[in-house]
Amino acid sequence: MRLTLATILASALLLCGSAMAQAPTAAPPATPGGTPATPAPNENDLGPFVVTGVHQERLPRIAILPSLSPDLEDVIVRGVVRRDFELTGMYDLISDDKAPAGMYGFTDPVDIDAWRKLGAEAIVKVAARAQGKDQIEVFGLAYFLNTGKDPVYEKKLLVKKSDARITAHRITDALLGALTGRPGGFASQFTCSGKWGRNRRIFRMDSDGNGLTPLTDQADTAIAPVWAANGTILYLLSKNYSPFALMSLAGGASQPVKLPFSTSIYAAALNKDFSKLALAVSGNSKSVIYVGNPDGSGMNKVSQSELATRPVFSPSGKLAWVGGDQKQGGQRIFVDGKAISPSGFSAGAPTFCDTEDGVRLVYSVAVGNNSQDLVMADERGQMIGRLTQGQGSNTYPACSLDGRLLAFFSTRNKSPGIYMMSLKSFRTQQISTQVGESLSWAAIPGPTK
Repeated sequence: MRLTLATILASALLLCGSAMAQAPTAAPPATPGGTPATPAPNENDLGPFVVTGVHQERLPRIAILPSLSPDLEDVIVRGVVRRDFELTGMYDLISDDKAPAGMYGFTDPVDIDAWRKLGAEAIVKVAARAQGKDQIEVFGLAYFLNTGKDPVYEKKLLVKKSDARITAHRITDALLGALTGRPGGFASQFTCSGKWGRNRRIFRMDSDGNGLTPLTDQADTAIAPVWAANGTILYLLSKNYSPFALMSLAGGASQPVKLPFSTSIYAAALNKDFSKLALAVSGNSKSVIYVGNPDGSGMNKVSQSELATRPVFSPSGKLAWVGGDQKQGGQRIFVDGKAISPSGFSAGAPTFCDTEDGVRLVYSVAVGNNSQDLVMADERGQMIGRLTQGQGSNTYPACSLDGRLLAFFSTRNKSPGIYMMSLKSFRTQQISTQVGESLSWAAIPGPTK
């Protein structure tokens, strides 16, 4: 039986409570003056490590037909789709060297019986061929072997050659929809801020790590990007050590967003339908969260703590941010004004995942040795469990559109970069060597069918 996030988190809550109940309470050591020192935070408060690797659930076995065509477009489309399926962590893919002998051209039929003998439970065929000078025809096909020999998905698309990769991602999303009932989220892109010389620049790349491209001037300092409507990026820009201003980047050109603030902007976020804008604004040695209209008008203060930054909206409209003061016990995650992360741990970079089991909150916590781990909870911060432990430092999580994948920066395995974790199987794979901060993930504008 497949374990769900709801089951895992419920178990995490019970295990966490049990561990905390059994752990002896030690008296905090006294300072030289006789005053008890602040006790170190108890990592049991972060919940159990839910990705133990002890229980390996059997994954459905799936065949993605090989490509024998020398045409570049066919190789690209098939390679992208296979890599997408690998990244899902949801399937046991039959290796190409076990493929039955036969024809695998664009119009050749699928030998269902031969693949069935190899244990395939589902079959996927993708192919592409040139159509004139600038176009290609892309074909996608899927079978469930327990439902007969009629395909559950079949589609042909005529697209530009330059759109081969994004079309392959869209085919994957549609195939996942046919196989699972929930379309995938691979027709999407990342943006982040990364170091370039002495400054930081804004970058974008595809969901599989392909096509890393710098978008801002290397002479400026650009940080904290987030996706806005129609592929626009909001980010913060400082020129020659000036206060950080909010900028809008679209079509290769950046324009300032008019705001009623003269001080630095620390972070920005938009809600699901881009109708609300949240800002972290500096002032009087503090930072404050404001929420208003996407054009910067109608801003109202919503935070009360001394520190408030890194706002992010949940799909249901809740607002989380990083906040804190002496009363709250350091830097914690707030949801709609209430501190929800464990006291004593410095927390940061919250994000929400709209999963099949409900909305989940993921954020980082400092755990010593200059390392950070990722923890996951429900939308209110309850039922907490750890996603990483003893695997380097893991920061700035971002979730895929379908809620099945979590991307983040990690220094694990002495190979820093962007890693992608399946929230279905918890398998983690590296997709890029880019390091940075403020990872943001959104759909690539365009057709969805």
